[in-house]
Amino acid sequence: MSRWLVAGACGAALALAGCADFSRGAPSPAPADAGGPPAGDAATTDGGATLSFATNVYPLLVPTCQMCHAAGQEAGNTQLLFTGTAAVDYPTVLMFVDTSAPAGSRMLAKMSGNGHQGGTVYAAGSPEYLTVLHWIQQGALP
Repeated sequence: MSRWLVAGACGAALALAGCADFSRGAPSPAPADAGGPPAGDAATTDGGATLSFATNVYPLLVPTCQMCHAAGQEAGNTQLLFTGTAAVDYPTVLMFVDTSAPAGSRMLAKMSGNGHQGGTVYAAGSPEYLTVLHWIQQGALP
């Protein structure tokens, strides 16, 4: 009996100590246009051009996410840490992306406030959210 009590206490302690990044939360609602970026959409440039992490997505994430998601900061103990260099941070961000089900990507859930202790960064359906969604739909290219 005491083994179960200790195991339960350890599990509860881990759950309380864990960051929001360990809890996916409810998936973000898929925007009406989740099937892909339409030509000329405001979230893309050049009439539906291919989006890249370094050019289109990273500039959205750094000013809003890096203030907490960096070593020594409030969310410095999470899996999502920014260094300030797109090429270095790209593989880290990919851990939160699901190209097989883009609208269900953990990155989008967190950005829209689902399971994110920092609240909503970009609301589902906002131009920034749609830019990240379209980037993931296009294969999450660097």
